[in-house]
Amino acid sequence: MNQNEEFDVKFNANCYNIYEFLNNHPGGTNYLRPYQEKEVTKPMKQYQHSKAAYYLLEEYRKGGRKIEENSDMEKLVDWDKPMLGQVTSLGNKYYEWVTSPVDRRLRLFGNPILENLTITPWYVVPIIWIPVIIYVTLIGVRKYIQITKDSSPTTIAFYFGEGVLLWTLIEYSLHRWVFHIEPTGKSKMMIYFHFTIHGLHHKVPFDSRRLVFPPFPAAILTFVIYQMLCPIFSESTIFLVLGGGLSGYVTYDMIHFYLHHGAPTEDSYLYHLKRYHNQHHFAQHESGFGISSMFWDKVFGTALKLRKLNIGIKW
Repeated sequence: MNQNEEFDVKFNANCYNIYEFLNNHPGGTNYLRPYQEKEVTKPMKQYQHSKAAYYLLEEYRKGGRKIEENSDMEKLVDWDKPMLGQVTSLGNKYYEWVTSPVDRRLRLFGNPILENLTITPWYVVPIIWIPVIIYVTLIGVRKYIQITKDSSPTTIAFYFGEGVLLWTLIEYSLHRWVFHIEPTGKSKMMIYFHFTIHGLHHKVPFDSRRLVFPPFPAAILTFVIYQMLCPIFSESTIFLVLGGGLSGYVTYDMIHFYLHHGAPTEDSYLYHLKRYHNQHHFAQHESGFGISSMFWDKVFGTALKLRKLNIGIKW
């Protein structure tokens, strides 16, 4: 680490180099810059930092993590080994561990083939799914015209848009009732399930390789959702709805990646979404389930309230 990679702050008289955290800080770089080489104990209390924030801070402590009273839960696992084989041994401590974030890369499987199937660069999603969306939508347009004899672009766009809207509900439902189902007791299967589908993202929220949905499980999920929709929509509209739904999914995945690594400007839609998603990650795990939209959070009463800031955030 060279001199330009030093950004030291002091907390409770201990020194922390948070250089690697600057661009990931939920409060932006402009709130951190004035505190270089200064004490941050009082400001962190003033801005009501969460328990997760204090835990994450220990990642950057010079000399390594030294949480008082042996409360460092990272001692319970070996980060040099695949994590999936270890999480079930955490038992009742699993949920506290998985919601205590760290700034590391995580290996899920020991088998390199399985491991590579769980790692997805963001650009792979549009490369794979945009051609599928075009193909499915073209089939949908042809079937709709053949069956209904209606070639109105407005009507076709309506059913496509219906699929986009349906995706936002699926996104919310999956995130709230599937991804955030809390394992109870020491059920190994529930811990495996939770950690694999979403828990690992809350554990390592800055691992850019694990921010979008891998294509293989996404294809399986697409097939399952398609089978569920077939009894609901007619033969003339199902593929239009599916094309819209897949478009919504790709948009969601790209937004999710951007919310973690992008720098939206103040007062833009994505600026508010980034603040919203950061609050979900680091303060209120059981609220704020919408990612590409806050609409269903408002409908189901799980919306987060963001406090008003005197100065806008700059990431």
